[in-house]
Amino acid sequence: MTLSKLRLTLISFFVSAVCCCGALSAAEIYVDGNNPYASDNNAGTNARPLKTISKAAYLADKNNKNNIQTTVIVNPGTYRESIALPFVSDHSNTEAAIIFKASSPGSVIISGSDIWTGWKKESSYNIYSRNWPYNWGAVPQPWPNDENLAEIVRRREIVFVGGKIMKQVLSYKELLANSFYVSESQDKIYVRMPAGVDINNYRVEVAVRSKLFTVDSRKNVTIRGFVFQHANTAVDGNAVDINNSSNILVEDNSFIWNNWGGLRFNSSNNITARGNVANHNGGRGMEAWRIKNLLFEENTTSFNNWRGVRGNFTGFAVAGLKHLRIHDGTYRRHVSVGNKTRGFWCDFDCSDVTVEDAILTNNLKDGIFVEASEGPVTIQDSAICNNEEGPGIIGDNSQYVTLDGNVFYGNGDSQIAVRGVNTGRTVDNWETGKKMNLYTRNWTVVYNVIMGKKGAQSLIDVKESPADRFISSLTSNKNIWYNAFNLAVFKADGTFDFTKWKSVTGQDSGSVFRDPSVVSMSAEQKGLLNLCKSETIITELSIRSESVTHDSALITWSTAEPGDSQVEYGTDESYGKMSKHDPEPDVNHLVLITGLKPETTYHYRVVSQGDSGDTVVSGDRTFTTQKFTDTHPPSTPSVLTAIVISGSQVNLSWGPSTDNVGVYGYRIYRNGTPIKVVRNTHYSDTDLDPSTKYTYTVSSIDEAGNESAESKESSAFTYAGSSDSSLHGGGAL
Repeated sequence: MTLSKLRLTLISFFVSAVCCCGALSAAEIYVDGNNPYASDNNAGTNARPLKTISKAAYLADKNNKNNIQTTVIVNPGTYRESIALPFVSDHSNTEAAIIFKASSPGSVIISGSDIWTGWKKESSYNIYSRNWPYNWGAVPQPWPNDENLAEIVRRREIVFVGGKIMKQVLSYKELLANSFYVSESQDKIYVRMPAGVDINNYRVEVAVRSKLFTVDSRKNVTIRGFVFQHANTAVDGNAVDINNSSNILVEDNSFIWNNWGGLRFNSSNNITARGNVANHNGGRGMEAWRIKNLLFEENTTSFNNWRGVRGNFTGFAVAGLKHLRIHDGTYRRHVSVGNKTRGFWCDFDCSDVTVEDAILTNNLKDGIFVEASEGPVTIQDSAICNNEEGPGIIGDNSQYVTLDGNVFYGNGDSQIAVRGVNTGRTVDNWETGKKMNLYTRNWTVVYNVIMGKKGAQSLIDVKESPADRFISSLTSNKNIWYNAFNLAVFKADGTFDFTKWKSVTGQDSGSVFRDPSVVSMSAEQKGLLNLCKSETIITELSIRSESVTHDSALITWSTAEPGDSQVEYGTDESYGKMSKHDPEPDVNHLVLITGLKPETTYHYRVVSQGDSGDTVVSGDRTFTTQKFTDTHPPSTPSVLTAIVISGSQVNLSWGPSTDNVGVYGYRIYRNGTPIKVVRNTHYSDTDLDPSTKYTYTVSSIDEAGNESAESKESSAFTYAGSSDSSLHGGGAL
């Protein structure tokens, strides 16, 4: 399928999903866990929202069965729950769309952790303890025939203190500052804090839920603007799973600090994922398996596999992004940086795949691995550099791979590595069932900058045996090859310099072996090469302003070595303000800035000084605070009193309400019908009928129009005629 056809397909299925639903009934369901009047017994209106997203999902599911499109709007807050749109065994679900969206993107956190309090100090080493009610243990070996995983990899306990993850250890004696140990034999958890720091002064979050959101066998579902964090899913699991579904849009979400995987698509079609972040997960960032028609745009999968690397598990089954059996897939502007594994894995039976404008840098293993795929696979206009132990790209028993306009720079052992089993590798096409025996061949390498920064870094290393099978089908030209420290950097059944490489392969007649700085390149390639050469590449690519509210912003970034944390910020590039200094050395940094003004653009830059004395100061970044949206109603007016004045008048008075912003006024109800809004806490109701009972309630309203619950009723009987109350008496009944 061509790229233009893919775009048309993806656009048309979303248009059809919207248009077909245009004639359907539509509903909105509101969720606000912070609203004092929220309840799952409410109808889910803006004034009377639900308490949980789970109940909203249940109601949206009921609407779907009645062919009603539903939008679930979730107001800011942290929701400690698991949500599901489950498989419907009687197939009564319809194609009516279900949309879940945060009212302010990034302000709604769906968390797998609970807040734990009541920590008791154990010793002079500043160790605190609490009871531990679980007996999870280490999960069994998931791949006993392939990998023997260390116990630390197979654990699922995670603890956060003040927003920072604590390091898990497997015995009491291993406890150091900012670490924890779970003793299931003692039913206790121990956390060691830095000297002089009381854990009870911080919010302690312990992960207890393994799944945060599951969608199974659904059509036309959107998930937008959420943060999914702290799922304690064990090895090979994911915080969010979307299975056997179609026409799915996942947009502007964050999947962060989960025990294993962030987001997974499984056996689905017509999938769009855009603007998502899957960082700092214990295993994979994102995974997909057996997908038809996939559009991945502007997603980030960085700094993952922190748990796996603790047990030297860095290759099998983990990557920043690991996608298998993708047919018709487009990846635009994908970023995979600093993963403790490879950056991007295009694994097994991938065809009609394009990766463009990607940044795949500073990962522990290779930048991108194309494995056992029939192709075509095209990688273009991307920066693949500074990956530590592996090549820039590995091609293993994969054919029809095109590398066009990329920059390969400073990768561990080689820039381009060609691998393959000499007898071929059998792959079955999941759509057609056709079996293929794949070799690494029919590659096209054009218009790339391919540069080593150390003498031992080869530029291309062909280990497909025999190498001639790869070379005879290779097209390579118009490339810039260079290594200033070594000329013999071409390997293919021998080691050659550039002249011998051209002679052996019959390729690269229009290419050069020359310093790129003296060769004409496109502006795009110059930019990519400068990025690759940057000393602060990890920091610059990892800085994020997350959870931006009307008055605060959480700034996160990573550094190559441990350092302290501080942020300069202000309304222009002179900054003028500095966050509180966090002296604790770390490679993952987190600073919360508070006291900001709503709807204001702030400039900021991050500052970290490492143990070596080197200071990293980032470039200028900006974020804009949210508009202040008041969704909290005032308190209910108290002690409503109705006093009869005459046969036509009743005087009302009540106790004042309070509000987080300010009370605008009070709405008066007579016999259940609103009759007046007043600014004071009293009112004279006139022109009434004599000898009549009237029942009153009062609610309060704030400046945003939020209305409180109504007060308790107060009733009164007007007098016969218009006699004065001083003759007949009167009062509240």
